[in-house]
Amino acid sequence: MERNFLLALALSFLVLTLWTFYTAPPAPPPGAPPAAPAPSAPEGPESPGLPAPAPAAPPTAVPVPAPSAQATPQAPAQPAAEERVVALETDRVRAAFTTRGGGLVHWQLREWDDAYLPGRPRVELTTFDPTREVALFTPFEELGGGDLRFAPYVAEQDGPLAVEFRHSVGGVEIRKRYALEPDSYLLSLRIALENRSDRLLRPTFQVGWPTVGRPTPDWTELSLAAYVDGSAEHLRLAPGGAAVGGFFGGSAGPVEHPSDVDWAGADTRYFLAALLPEVPRDAGSRLIPGGNGRSATAEIAQVAVNLPPGQTAAREYRVYLGPKESERLEAAGANLDQAIQKGWFPALTDFFTAVLVATHRVIPNYGIAIILITVVVRLLMYPVMQRQMQSMKRMSAIQPRLKEVQEKYADDRQKQSEEMMKLYRESGFNPLSGCLPMLLQLPVFIGLYYALQGSIQLRQEPFFGWIHDLAAPEALFVVPGLELPVRLLPILMGGSMVLQARLTPTTVDPAQARMMNTIMPVMFTFMFYQFASGLVLYWLVSNLLGIGQQLLINRSSEAK
Repeated sequence: MERNFLLALALSFLVLTLWTFYTAPPAPPPGAPPAAPAPSAPEGPESPGLPAPAPAAPPTAVPVPAPSAQATPQAPAQPAAEERVVALETDRVRAAFTTRGGGLVHWQLREWDDAYLPGRPRVELTTFDPTREVALFTPFEELGGGDLRFAPYVAEQDGPLAVEFRHSVGGVEIRKRYALEPDSYLLSLRIALENRSDRLLRPTFQVGWPTVGRPTPDWTELSLAAYVDGSAEHLRLAPGGAAVGGFFGGSAGPVEHPSDVDWAGADTRYFLAALLPEVPRDAGSRLIPGGNGRSATAEIAQVAVNLPPGQTAAREYRVYLGPKESERLEAAGANLDQAIQKGWFPALTDFFTAVLVATHRVIPNYGIAIILITVVVRLLMYPVMQRQMQSMKRMSAIQPRLKEVQEKYADDRQKQSEEMMKLYRESGFNPLSGCLPMLLQLPVFIGLYYALQGSIQLRQEPFFGWIHDLAAPEALFVVPGLELPVRLLPILMGGSMVLQARLTPTTVDPAQARMMNTIMPVMFTFMFYQFASGLVLYWLVSNLLGIGQQLLINRSSEAK
């Protein structure tokens, strides 16, 4: 049972780690802790002062949530009217809007920086090339003027936190009004159409968000996501924007949801850009992968409306563009908190995250907080672990007699089972006593795994020495020429597994035991090589405490 359980757990980790290896960004250079962030001065309304993200080629064809896909035009090289950029900012964000399409070109988080980019700039959620694309674009092809996502608008600032854009086409006026919310990462968007023509129109309100990845830990696990009919669905993206189908298959093309969409957008491990329609039941979404120079795009489209002459139709949206902090996501509503992956036991993940944050308030070092939590968990699990270890010890003691029974009744399976059960009763051994403790530990491990792997609180938090980021793999140094990072924590963890295996009584054939005691530590070392250092630290400390507990059991057994 122990071997099968470990094999199943190992294979599960192997799939997860190979996935991580496939999309992992390069490790930060060792020995160079990131400099402390410097405060930034606010910029003027016409000079946003926002860094341009890494360039990305324009999309050549972006389908929309409609029966037939239309070719997506590139931004004109020479705009018909002079482009104007309007900057708005709060204490938390700095945004820049453009008259080109009446879209968003920069959204910068003032309280979050990226230690893996030169100069440690503030985190920018608009990662596309702002000279070729815009976020929150609105095509409105049904108005008869073609794709209007780059049409020239006229801007009018409405106070320090709002701006309105206007564009007229074919006797229809389009108005897009943006408003920032103070002390928040939410942006409100109201889109209105006024039909001044003599035609009956049937426009579709459609809003899109383009995204491309970056080679830093913040952009690992980049995906397009939508919360549809009670569950979050993800379309995982490779660094170039193409869809990742996964080892067991999966969608590699556009994913459509016709209705009941609470939100859709771009999701990373620590940050979220999500479009929230006012009426989810009337909203559909389309997640469109990129690749080959095209950005990936998340789009939301609402049911087409009849717009008679002289009438006005409007739709309102909220856009969340910020960190995946549970309190803020829950306050935003629309099931936005489901963007945080919590595994099979979300209550345990929430509990361990809360304990981690509370411990850090007392001891302001998340590495020490992880060690303390590991010790406490081990103490709480001590009776369960003790029973499992004692069970293995008793099983090892009766193993010679079990072997005799198996050899004696090799041709009579029924008699063999009866004699084995008789031997178990005589020795007071329960075959299930070793399995149950392992099953009880599984929810704890999964809850801790998601709490340590996904907590934004660990992002760029140092431990000591060369460990500058508990949310990323550590690197003691990099082998020159091979560019191979040498990571001490996974190596120590593998060594602790070897020692623990030698101390633990086994019930299998000695040759088989030696093979398992070699393969399992090597496999786990390989798997943990790309895991966040905070998670590896937990596993290493847990192993060391397990070794101490096993030594106590072995000595008490020898004393008897």
